[in-house]
Amino acid sequence: MALPIHTAQQEGSTQPNIARITDYWLDGAHHDDADQRVADNISVCAPYMPYLVRSQRALLGRMVRHLLGEGITQFLDLGSGIPTRDHVHEVVQSVDPSGKVVYVDIDPHVVAVGRDVLAGNDNATIVQADFRDHDAVFATPEVARLIDPEQPLAILMIEAFVHISDEDGPAGIVSGYRDRVSTGSYLAISHCSENEDLLAAYQMFERMALGAPPIVNLRSREELTSYFARLDLIEPGEVPIHLWRPESDDEVDRNPDQVQMHAGMGRKL
Repeated sequence: MALPIHTAQQEGSTQPNIARITDYWLDGAHHDDADQRVADNISVCAPYMPYLVRSQRALLGRMVRHLLGEGITQFLDLGSGIPTRDHVHEVVQSVDPSGKVVYVDIDPHVVAVGRDVLAGNDNATIVQADFRDHDAVFATPEVARLIDPEQPLAILMIEAFVHISDEDGPAGIVSGYRDRVSTGSYLAISHCSENEDLLAAYQMFERMALGAPPIVNLRSREELTSYFARLDLIEPGEVPIHLWRPESDDEVDRNPDQVQMHAGMGRKL
């Protein structure tokens, strides 16, 4: 389901966008006053959103550390946003400085900021590409330099499909990457399901005329589960994000069954 609210942002625009709003919620340094105003307006209607963003960043860290423990040393992060605040390369290279990370984002402004962030890091880069086209992603010089598709790698799709419409075929996007990578590779996915609180928040945002947030596509938990077809879904399976291998009691939500954001990781056999 796509929430019927349209955004004024165009590709490459410096208008407020979700990547910089996320950076604000993560206490980053790559946003401006316009991003902060939109983020604060969203928080008025959905006060739990900054918490969920931070929880999802914690999930990403747990997933990456698990993958490192499984011997994965190369990572492709799709729809990455700005690579700051405990993003993939920071987690990977704190454990293995030789670990390779490529971020992929379609927004040229986000990519320009990301290149500044990653300047001087020979083992991490960001590319401007539409991740819906896996062949185009793998054909970029940066991916060709850092990623060996003949060796196991991790494809990270953390909330990557929230701005992908049903017409774009998210299941087909997942299967395209699954078929493209080698045996022993992993695909990690999270997604937000339909829930009454979020729908009510968007309706309030419209009524209060606070601006135009991005279009958000919500999908059922069952649809997310279907994306792991022909993959070995590792424990604990597809679960609310707080229940995916929490590393401390602080990471477990008091009511995890009420969190309508789910995640899972599958291994290609």
